[in-house]
Amino acid sequence: MSKGAIVAGVVIAAGAVWTGSSWYLGTQIQQRLDDYLVKANEYLKKEGDGRISMEVVSYDKGVFSSDAVYKVNMNYPQMSALPKQVLLNSHIEHGPISLSALSRGEFVTGYATASTTLVNDEETKPLYDAAGGKEPYVQRDRIDFSGNVHSTAKLAALDVNSGEGTFKSKPVTATSFVDKDFSKLDMAVDLPEASLIGNGTNADFFIKNVTGQTSSSKTASGLFVGPGKISIGMLEIKPKNNKAVSMADFKVDVKTEEVDDFLNLNVGYDIGKVLVDNIDFGAIKLNLALDHLDGQAVHKFKQQIGTLNITPDNAEQQGEQIEQLYAELLTNLIRQKLQVRVAPFSWKTASGEGSVEASAHFDGAGQPEGQTMQDNLFLVESLKKATFGLKADTNLIRDVVSAGAQVGGAKDKDAADKEADRIAAMAGLMAQLSGFGKVDDKVISSDIAYDSALKPEEQITLNGKKMSLQELAAKAGSAVSGSSR
Repeated sequence: MSKGAIVAGVVIAAGAVWTGSSWYLGTQIQQRLDDYLVKANEYLKKEGDGRISMEVVSYDKGVFSSDAVYKVNMNYPQMSALPKQVLLNSHIEHGPISLSALSRGEFVTGYATASTTLVNDEETKPLYDAAGGKEPYVQRDRIDFSGNVHSTAKLAALDVNSGEGTFKSKPVTATSFVDKDFSKLDMAVDLPEASLIGNGTNADFFIKNVTGQTSSSKTASGLFVGPGKISIGMLEIKPKNNKAVSMADFKVDVKTEEVDDFLNLNVGYDIGKVLVDNIDFGAIKLNLALDHLDGQAVHKFKQQIGTLNITPDNAEQQGEQIEQLYAELLTNLIRQKLQVRVAPFSWKTASGEGSVEASAHFDGAGQPEGQTMQDNLFLVESLKKATFGLKADTNLIRDVVSAGAQVGGAKDKDAADKEADRIAAMAGLMAQLSGFGKVDDKVISSDIAYDSALKPEEQITLNGKKMSLQELAAKAGSAVSGSSR
């Protein structure tokens, strides 16, 4: 047999293997996509209150590739400009190797790869126009041999001009990973810059260098928990008839976990610099923890809010009902032993700093049915433990008061500083005279603790001294009236 015949045989065999494997994987991919769509809709229904859902419009299968059209349904009545549905075109290449990826110099393997774009119709035309006629949205997905989905999506730079104003943004990129069982989701987002200059709105908004990451896993109860964070390089708000406010190096860290069928939530805020009308108010940090959250109560609240159909026109009328739903939620959480911790809230200026730490433990399980958090007795009887700790030097008070005076219109900074020094000194004096605080080397401190399990005359500890609730109330009354106790 000639070498030419051998080479030809190898090529024919390789082609047969390629065709056969592509055909086989093509027969598998539709079932995998259908299964993925079902799980995605289950997730969107549970986590997004059913506001978004997806369905297959058509699926044309070939040997080496297939083409599908999906419909995304969106239910956001409060956003009238948002279309109720959009169509997506997806070109799917059957594995084991993506030829289009090879053409880009990438070696990509898996069950399939897909490239998805928006169908250019009347619903999406404004988005195509905003992107200058280019594809406004492109998503590339890869289903690996384990069934996991790896995605990269890109939203093009947008420039929208309307009677209400101008919105501009640079390209947004998002990457995600979803495992085959839809039990683990990882996502990262990058937005370099965006702005909204309003004509009819009350303020202009500018934002730069936004990044976000989240990683969540499905618990036994069906909740998705895990860490997430967002970082904003600069956020600026310029009201039409007020002072501009800007925040630099703004970070938010969120962590959720499920313990014994209850949800623990921890949120950390870190603002590197706060400027109001270019006056520096310093850096602020806040760490807030909500522990022992009843997941069923939270889920019920989300469902109730989701059915309100709030729009800009009826928001005011819905206000009373929204307030009632919040009261019901907090009542249910308190009955299930809600715990709240602020650890800490800190503020640092050019020459001073201070911090507050606080906690409250509730147990309203034994309170009468029908009572809610709107009843003072319910809150008092449900509160089992509470702590409050303050430590702030007078330089912090001086810096903040002076900055506030300058924003308020004080033309002379030296005069504002002088008045701020007087107020800071007065704050220290009042803390000492009232008995609620101590001053040591210009640092004001105060520690208060409450424990309902102790004897009535010892339930309060104020700066190391035991007393009753009545004594604390009397001391507070004296402080308000200006007399000392």
